[in-house]
Amino acid sequence: MQHQMLNAGRWSLALLPLSLAVHQAVAQDNQTELEVERIMVTAQKRGENMQEVPLALSVLSGKELERGNLQNLQDLQFSVPNLSMSVMSAFTTTVNLRGIPSNPNGVFNSGASPGLGIYIDGVVYSRPTGFNQELSNIEQVEVLRGPQGTLFGQNTNLGVVSITTKKPSGDTEAKLKLDAGNYGLKKANAYVSGGLVEGVLAASLSGFTVTRDGYQYNQAENNRFFDDDRDGGRVQLRFTPTSPLTLDISADWLKDTSTPPARKLTDYAAGLGYIGVLSQQQAIADQLVDGADQVKANKEDAYGLRDNWGTDATLNYRFDSGHEFKSISARKVYDSLLANDADGTSLRLSSSIESENNQQFTQEFQLISPTDSSFRYVAGLYYLDNDAVNLQRFFSPTGIQGIPTGLTAPYPTSFALPANSGVEIDGQVQTQSSAFFTNLTQDLTEQLTAFTGLRYSTLDKDMQFSQGGYETSLPGFYLLNYVDIPLTRQSQSDDFLSWTTGLNYSLNADLHFYGKVAKGFKEGGYSFRPQSAAAIGGDIHNPQIGFGREQVLSYEFGAKTDLWQRRARLNLAAFYLDYQDIQTLVVDDNGVNQIVNGPSATSQGLEAELTLKLASNWSVKSSLGYADAHFDEFSNCHAADDCSGNQLPGSAKWTVTLASQLELPQLGSWAPCWAIDSSYRSAMYSESRNLAATQLGGNLLVNSQLGLVSDDGRIEVALWAKNLLDREYLVYQTDKATSDLNFSTQISGPPRTFGVSFSYHFY
Repeated sequence: MQHQMLNAGRWSLALLPLSLAVHQAVAQDNQTELEVERIMVTAQKRGENMQEVPLALSVLSGKELERGNLQNLQDLQFSVPNLSMSVMSAFTTTVNLRGIPSNPNGVFNSGASPGLGIYIDGVVYSRPTGFNQELSNIEQVEVLRGPQGTLFGQNTNLGVVSITTKKPSGDTEAKLKLDAGNYGLKKANAYVSGGLVEGVLAASLSGFTVTRDGYQYNQAENNRFFDDDRDGGRVQLRFTPTSPLTLDISADWLKDTSTPPARKLTDYAAGLGYIGVLSQQQAIADQLVDGADQVKANKEDAYGLRDNWGTDATLNYRFDSGHEFKSISARKVYDSLLANDADGTSLRLSSSIESENNQQFTQEFQLISPTDSSFRYVAGLYYLDNDAVNLQRFFSPTGIQGIPTGLTAPYPTSFALPANSGVEIDGQVQTQSSAFFTNLTQDLTEQLTAFTGLRYSTLDKDMQFSQGGYETSLPGFYLLNYVDIPLTRQSQSDDFLSWTTGLNYSLNADLHFYGKVAKGFKEGGYSFRPQSAAAIGGDIHNPQIGFGREQVLSYEFGAKTDLWQRRARLNLAAFYLDYQDIQTLVVDDNGVNQIVNGPSATSQGLEAELTLKLASNWSVKSSLGYADAHFDEFSNCHAADDCSGNQLPGSAKWTVTLASQLELPQLGSWAPCWAIDSSYRSAMYSESRNLAATQLGGNLLVNSQLGLVSDDGRIEVALWAKNLLDREYLVYQTDKATSDLNFSTQISGPPRTFGVSFSYHFY
């Protein structure tokens, strides 16, 4: 352990020479307009200077989101070190932070909980089906890396994405933004805010709509997949009857009927899928197509639906003593359904339908001490009541005939899958969780501060699960041994004490160092996926589909620096994560996938974020992330393969970003501006065995925007492009060796897109 931590320290020191290179490139200047902007954050439940907060976090303002054309949660990965997302659609975003996967067994597995916390105005979205929020009219996004359980929910081992919306005020303000682009893109975003009762009541209304044709062309039916069709909005009220009291009430909604991407067949072996193609008098080679955007699929079997809504109320009261009391109440409902053509052909051999209906209620109380005291604290109570109903169906619409049994007469020599036969899962999980938390900070000297935090959580989880087996034409014979599992009811109860402690040292106003140790937990759960008799332990009346909690001990050291008259900002962090009983996806050769408590796992690495103000009109931001995340001993991950030392699924060792914003010389009454950003993610594997056939290669993406802003700031016109170099890259890949059809399939990410935007701001 000491050796690993010494290495982490050396990595931090190794980055310090970067500051010398910056010093040579940046001339000294005392003008305020050349200083890097001071950023206020609420990561610790109070407004603080980001540089004085002892944790690794990235911050994106609403202006940065707009100038960078960052439209949803998925786009954040291009600005945050050690954040990777495997984006297959708006419905299925798999997140990995610091090398650790958030939801290892898929978004629609209601039995498992995510390790990343997504919060909007202090309200958690407890299920990953609610994760991919539209970044519309956002004030600020803060990405906190590392365990955050002492201030946020218990399942925040990876970190937290905290999104703050723009609140209404008494000032009348309105904004309209319109976008049009290739692939038939049409997007509108509108916002209006103003006072209803002077000094007492203000309101705002925002809304958006997005439509776009699909990126994929379907040769089989002359139509397209991977399109966008969604709209939503938010109504907010701010009530301030007295100066100490503020009540914010919000209601939001989202409707999404986008079509998911189709899988593309790339290879095959003799097996179930091959037999299915032959049984329909087709040549399997005819199902192969060239081009990343070309597929053969069935639009009838591919559709999606997200129907989300929610309300929340935040009451804040400031006492004469400076103490603050805050109450956050929320009710959220998010329904998602995703249907996929799973075989990568035009023959309807295999399809899936997955849905989750999730309803949650949360209540949180906080007491926050004054910020000007040498002893500061946050104390709170938290309650979550969540009910998730999960329905899944994996079936063959056309059926498959003539599957050989390997027997000889008089025994049956073949069998068939009847049309529409398949495995069906009906599951439900009810979760109740409560917690007490406190975070304490004590100034030991003018320069040295100690901090500690505790969170005691209790959890009750009640599950019911049943499975309809994959029946064939042979009585009593189930395909892949996916048997009938009668209704079973199981429960888990747990409690855990999360904690953090550390020191923060300020050498001066521009140079801060911190070190911290934190213990975090993620609750156990159940594998809501098709199960074979062997996978459940052989007893259908007592199926073993549960797994226990995981825990992590996190070490982090960091330095936050403002340099050269604050024209440069360099923030460094080195981390070491020691995971025990990590929740891990394992897949057998029949495609059965489960979550198990794997062995210990380790992730160690570094993060560096650099901001430069090269001139009053030119700023540059860059980040570097390195995460070496691997299993320790893991010999039982597969019947034949040893996964010991393998890279964790979804883990990219290197992430690099570089962004530049430049205001160009005035053109009459218009101010031109140019922004360009690039991001690199190294290769990652989609499963624990690290099979070469399931590796997603590294990719470099470049985005750019060229705009004109009127003198009064009211009008802005911009040309933009995403994936400017039109790079082909994979977001999903399966291997014929672990596929139930013995097919290899893949999905490519979006190609180059471009368009024009027009904004009008009234104030």
